[in-house]
Amino acid sequence: MRKLFLTALFLVSFTSWANSVAQYRILEGKLHKGGTASVEVLADPVLFKTLMTYDIKKKSWAPIPSIALKGDSQVDLPELFRDERGYLELELKGEIQVEDALLKYVRRTEWRDLKDAHLVQVFPKNGRSRMDIIYHPTLPGAGWGLIKVVFISSIPLLNGYEAQMELR
Repeated sequence: MRKLFLTALFLVSFTSWANSVAQYRILEGKLHKGGTASVEVLADPVLFKTLMTYDIKKKSWAPIPSIALKGDSQVDLPELFRDERGYLELELKGEIQVEDALLKYVRRTEWRDLKDAHLVQVFPKNGRSRMDIIYHPTLPGAGWGLIKVVFISSIPLLNGYEAQMELR
């Protein structure tokens, strides 16, 4: 009976994590007018998988192909990152290497009226960007309130360019 209860509790918890979606607005930048994004927590029993979908509205004069401004990107993290446990472990270790990225803990911070949020950096293996993420356990979806993508490029106009997404 106890095993059945624990299994049911896991399934209810797991399904509440899965398919949770948070909506973001993309703030205006030098080359773009803004846009929208969403982060969906995907069902996976082993990893914490998120799917980020974005649609950026470029400024008319910006020399960026429109196809590059709409799409999606999947981020896979260890299961511990479903909640604050992963961020607390990252805070203790300083950095964690995962399959597709290096995660670095920056500091505790405040975001809006939330205290003790976690600021972390994600360096994807492809080397084309860096993400700064503010996490707080009370936020919906993946718990990310602010996501800033900093592009790393050999093209001077794009190198260091920032696109910032804020939870609605």
